[in-house]
Amino acid sequence: MSRTWRRRLARGGGYARRAGSAAVGLAAVFGWAAAVKVFLLPQHPDTADVAAIAGRVANQRAAAGDFAADFVAAVLTTPAKQRASLQRFVTANPDSPAPQDVSSTMPAVIGTPQVWSVVPAGAVSDANLYSVTITVQERPYASAAASRAFYRVPVSLWNYQPRALDMPARISDPGPGADVQLTYGHPLDTNSEIYAVISSFISSYLTDSAPLDRYVVAGSWLTPIGGYHSAVVTTAETNREVPDNPGPGTQVHVRATVTAQTSQFATLNLCYPLTVVNSGGTWMVADIDLIPQTNGEAGLAPVSVAHR
Repeated sequence: MSRTWRRRLARGGGYARRAGSAAVGLAAVFGWAAAVKVFLLPQHPDTADVAAIAGRVANQRAAAGDFAADFVAAVLTTPAKQRASLQRFVTANPDSPAPQDVSSTMPAVIGTPQVWSVVPAGAVSDANLYSVTITVQERPYASAAASRAFYRVPVSLWNYQPRALDMPARISDPGPGADVQLTYGHPLDTNSEIYAVISSFISSYLTDSAPLDRYVVAGSWLTPIGGYHSAVVTTAETNREVPDNPGPGTQVHVRATVTAQTSQFATLNLCYPLTVVNSGGTWMVADIDLIPQTNGEAGLAPVSVAHR
């Protein structure tokens, strides 16, 4: 072999070694990137998949809840001698009447049952299980006073086909809950500009006695309700001190307690959480807040059972 070819082969071997090293390096880089994607980075499901899953879960809960409400209504309004008809809801023996139990009296007179809660309770094979709580106003006979009752129903849902696992259970009410502390600690002077604005707003909003656009920001969605004989703000307080020289766009949240009279002169107590904004030097109502302003640092105050 000539010296020229030996030089060419040596150069070719060097190129091959460098190419091989580069290939190994690229493989390592791509492998590391794949490992990061699989093990370190969170998976981001497609938005459409998330929406589809959420929609399916909501539909399943609605189906289980509606079925349980119908089941409770049937149990409470089906006389003993017709109890076999409950087999359309449950396969378990629904206390079939003995020969002497042929009463035609309904167990209760009820209002329309309402779904209180639908709680997932696992799955069996392809069926999803739910614990559904139903609330209903019931009375022993038509002229008796109604009382609120709660019933818990175990429901399976298979291919969107609901079925009760067993008969309903009458349960106690969930309890009186807990109070959440609000953050309105600054009473408004009745002579202040904000107090005058919200007083006029409430009166106009509930009685339609004056143009509402005098008291709300331009483009607001708020329109008068009307129908009340009168509406008076009894107290008003803000969530912070109102600045002496508010700049444009300054906002404060106001809680206004209201005494209103219906068209039949019945008294009704209402409460309005409002956002008030300074627009061009004038305070205007910007919105009725979805909920009052709360104090997240204060914790909850469970209500005593004695207050039920």
